Amino acid sequence: MSKISIMLQLNGNWDNYGRFRDFQVDVIVLDEDASYSLSGTIKLLDMSASPVIEEYQSEIITEGTQSVIEEGQVYQDKQTIATAMKYYFVMHKYQFMVKKSSHTSYWLICVGENCNWHFKATSINDSAMFKIRSFNRQHTCTLMDDTFIQRKRIAVVVGSMVIPKYCDPKTVYTPKDIQTDMLSQHGENLSYMQAWRAKEKALQFLRGHRADSYSKLPKYFYILEKTYPGSVVKLKKTADEYFLYAFVALCTSISGWEYCRPVVVVDGTFLKSAYWEIMLTTSTMDATGKIVQYCLWHMLWLIRKTTHRGSDFLSNSSKHMVRASTNHIHTVIDGVKRYIVCLESKKCSCGQFQLDELPCVHALAALRHRNETYKNYFSQYYTKESLLRTYEIPANPLPDESKWNVPQHISDEVVNPPTGEKGQPGRPQEER
Repeated sequence: MSKISIMLQLNGNWDNYGRFRDFQVDVIVLDEDASYSLSGTIKLLDMSASPVIEEYQSEIITEGTQSVIEEGQVYQDKQTIATAMKYYFVMHKYQFMVKKSSHTSYWLICVGENCNWHFKATSINDSAMFKIRSFNRQHTCTLMDDTFIQRKRIAVVVGSMVIPKYCDPKTVYTPKDIQTDMLSQHGENLSYMQAWRAKEKALQFLRGHRADSYSKLPKYFYILEKTYPGSVVKLKKTADEYFLYAFVALCTSISGWEYCRPVVVVDGTFLKSAYWEIMLTTSTMDATGKIVQYCLWHMLWLIRKTTHRGSDFLSNSSKHMVRASTNHIHTVIDGVKRYIVCLESKKCSCGQFQLDELPCVHALAALRHRNETYKNYFSQYYTKESLLRTYEIPANPLPDESKWNVPQHISDEVVNPPTGEKGQPGRPQEER
């Protein structure tokens, strides 16, 4: 006796790429001659049919630097195909205008009147992917090189092309470099201002708009305090919500201060921005005599370097002539100069002994004369224990912004960029 299998599809949904996912299938097996009856009624539901998956053989393009644009190509999303067309126009030196743009279509035409050139792409089954449906490359107008150079969007196009050059913050890639590369690689002769604006656009693509960064400060400082309890974070604004200044002292630095010499190192710099900001930093010195920085792999090199200098220091001290006036006071002759060293009070007439709180070359000469170790004349700030305590608490990176849990009143706080965004008139100064 044969069997009949009835498959029932349950659950499931359509993804952005037109594929049916996360569904379950149940199978009911009935005898061919089985009899059955319905105990209830069947209700027909008015349900829209699921979209039919469009079959295609083209690979999905994920990069916007396509040199060849053809009908039938499939791109991962609209942004990728738009970037690819901008790159294509730079290569062929003419401009376009958008006739229609939506989440399901992207239609371009030439800026020339009555020109047959056009480009049309639409989404595949309302998914994120876009497919080129029609592309007529034949121009029937004369708008070519001259109009391409004059168009204002050249900075956006070239800026998107040079983004990889600025991914590494240490890379030096000037507007003149952009001019040279565009001319040699693409045959495009840009002016300095066009290249400079392209660089600014590339940096904006990577880092976001400067004004938007100020609006993120309240959330950033909130997460900073949550990640490093005990830190001191202050944000000062004007009465009309404009940024004035910010102060940050991490708990790691505050705890390490106790084991560092009470010496403050202040430094400042002008930030390269349209808002003319100034960044001031205050640091102290650790047991190796270096500015405190949380870079632990670097400490071994610092210690080795300091050790070598110490051995040279001791060898130089042996060349001095020493005369003992009392048990603790010595006269040290350094060439034609005389220095008075008091070991009891840890002072020298050169001033370095009491200033650095470790024996100077003259004090070392006096200690060598007395055949006494110099370890008892160092400050506690130079001990190994103080060095380890300084970097005892690690400074871990903040969690990714997508994982921030910020109260609504913090997110709603307004911080406007400083006034005076407009730069100085004239040509931008070249970087030194």
